[in-house]
Amino acid sequence: MSPIITGLLLTIGLSVFVMTMGGRIGALLAMKKESRLDHIPQRVSALLRFGFGQKRMVDPEEFTPGLMHVLIFAAFVVLALRTIMMFVMGFSETALLVLTDLTDPFWADKQGLLTVYKLYLLAKDVVAVGALMGALYFAYLRASVKPDRMSPSWEAYLILGFISGLMITEFLFGGSHMVPREQTMPLATSNFVWWEPATSVVGMAMKPLGYTAAHVLGVAGFWIHLAIILAFLNFLPWGKHFHVITGLPNVFFQRISPDQRNTQSAKLPTPNLEKEEFGTATVRDLTWKQGLDLYSCTECGRCQTHCPTYITGKPLTHKGVNQDLKHWVWEHQMWVEEGRGPSGTTEPLPEIVGSALKAETVWACTSCGWCETACPVFIENVPRLIDMRRYQVQVKAEFPPEIQRVFEGMERQGNPWGLGQDKRDDWAADLALPTWGDGGGPYEYLFFVGCAGSYDDKQKKVSRALVKILREAGVSFATLSKQEMCNGDSARRMGNEYLYQTLAKTNVETWNSMGVKAVITQCPHCFNTIKNEYPEFGGEYRVINHTQLINDLLKEKRIKLSQVMNEKLTYHDPCYLGRHNGVYDAPREVLKAIPGLEVVEMQRSKREGFCCGAGGGRMWMEEHIGTRINHNRLNEAALTLKHAEDPNTPYPSATDKHKPGLVGDYKEPGGKGVVAVACPFCSTMLKDAVNDTGREELIKVKDITELVADAMEVKTGTGTVAPSVAVNAKPE
Repeated sequence: MSPIITGLLLTIGLSVFVMTMGGRIGALLAMKKESRLDHIPQRVSALLRFGFGQKRMVDPEEFTPGLMHVLIFAAFVVLALRTIMMFVMGFSETALLVLTDLTDPFWADKQGLLTVYKLYLLAKDVVAVGALMGALYFAYLRASVKPDRMSPSWEAYLILGFISGLMITEFLFGGSHMVPREQTMPLATSNFVWWEPATSVVGMAMKPLGYTAAHVLGVAGFWIHLAIILAFLNFLPWGKHFHVITGLPNVFFQRISPDQRNTQSAKLPTPNLEKEEFGTATVRDLTWKQGLDLYSCTECGRCQTHCPTYITGKPLTHKGVNQDLKHWVWEHQMWVEEGRGPSGTTEPLPEIVGSALKAETVWACTSCGWCETACPVFIENVPRLIDMRRYQVQVKAEFPPEIQRVFEGMERQGNPWGLGQDKRDDWAADLALPTWGDGGGPYEYLFFVGCAGSYDDKQKKVSRALVKILREAGVSFATLSKQEMCNGDSARRMGNEYLYQTLAKTNVETWNSMGVKAVITQCPHCFNTIKNEYPEFGGEYRVINHTQLINDLLKEKRIKLSQVMNEKLTYHDPCYLGRHNGVYDAPREVLKAIPGLEVVEMQRSKREGFCCGAGGGRMWMEEHIGTRINHNRLNEAALTLKHAEDPNTPYPSATDKHKPGLVGDYKEPGGKGVVAVACPFCSTMLKDAVNDTGREELIKVKDITELVADAMEVKTGTGTVAPSVAVNAKPE
């Protein structure tokens, strides 16, 4: 042991680390301030479950790699104390004797403490073996299996070497103290001990070498171990393994959703337009949390396994965005922190779009939320891209030209098609629907029909079917008729925050003045916006999606389904109903209640569901690059229906479903049946895909509401009012 060498290693290692971290932290502090200290109990709970508990690492789609990562993480947590012990040993011969020879007099009257220490040594051995297994597994995975989500990386092999080296040198150091001297055994035992099983095996293997050779190996192991620790520490801030330092804080500071479910992407942050918060132009316009997100990206690639843009060849992967922005910040750290550009003089930072990212990258995202659902460290990819769009729209006026008419339609007529506001209730001209504020009522629910339900010919049928169901069940409801306006979802996600806030405030003011307390929606985008985003403008309503309501009505036996439908059917999960709001079971329970329907699941379903391509305002934009997202999804549906008809049809195994586009590459006509939807955007995209791929005679796309209305046994037809229906506001 040498205090001089130990002190020198620590001084150099920690000094370099502090200097590096100073720059990294300085760049974060130069970014926008943001409060992330609300909901402390929920944050602590999330940290314990997802940080220390590694809950997302063992998600079903990546269970084995996740488990191996858990083993490595557990080793780092447990061995942190061992690392401190070893540095103390480097300074003190006494500490070495006490911590390696459990027969030392120090322990004589401390049997309770000795037992605790032995249990710690046992845990240390177990996790060290687990970490070694994990490192070997990941080396094999990268070298032989080569999953698409993992980019080739020399850094990964270096880190795996560091991890393996730490575990091996730990065993060599410990094992050397189990090899007896020639004459006596003051420091060692040559027998197997239960509290260090792996170390005992190494010690017994070293015994034939003799004490001197074993001692040399042990000393070498000790100093190599300390050197690796400090080298590892200083390498972390330079690569993707920076998440070892930043990952846990990033989990703690994650965005907590309105109902505190830790579901990040249901609600977008609301900028203060009066303070001219018009979006993200440069990296200094990122918040410090968005900067921390960049530092925390593990580059594991989980974000791209079901990412519609990546799988269909669009110029966007969230892993790639994180890498590009992170490396830009690191390469221009002084520019970000102090404003001094490459020339050494003060100059403004360049805009992100055009320097670090391309415009087509920013506009490609469908905001489906898969990236945020899959990310083990809760990186918030979607809000960052939406903020960049806000700047492009509100300041630069640079955006895909086709959405200009969408903005104009919302501004002038309150709907993205720009159709006359006076035509808003034409779909219900013969239904004699009650209008909120017409002197009738009181009504329990406002039926927010939505723009598609009011203007789109296909979705008008869904609106009428839902009215049929509500009347049969005796639900008390009314519409806004011609007073209804767009909720603003598409405007917000296409970057026109000013237009969104105008629509949102107008709607909230109108509804509050009318005394609206509960809202029924048939569009998940309306559902998400009104439920999660309107509360910021004073719009506190009980919001229920039509599939939840229908499911409640069935459970309460207020409607009965008796018409038999002998069809095979697969259900497509809307991103804004499923992933963003946790509603998975209600639609399926409704479908299973329809007599005769054979419901089969697509491989990419529920939390792994694949986007139709319409979210994030992409409904209104052209898809010029790569294959069409809706075609990929429909191909999977066609293959699923074919496999249901003929189980001998080749179908990718569960372990293969993460290969890009595998199930979506199916080009045969496929099976015959129904694709059920619960979203007007999904309905449009999938019906277009049916027509584009020539499957009109095989596949029908129907909203769940239409199927229920067709199967429903109509008794009254009078629309009488019944007691209220409980709102299922919780995720399933």
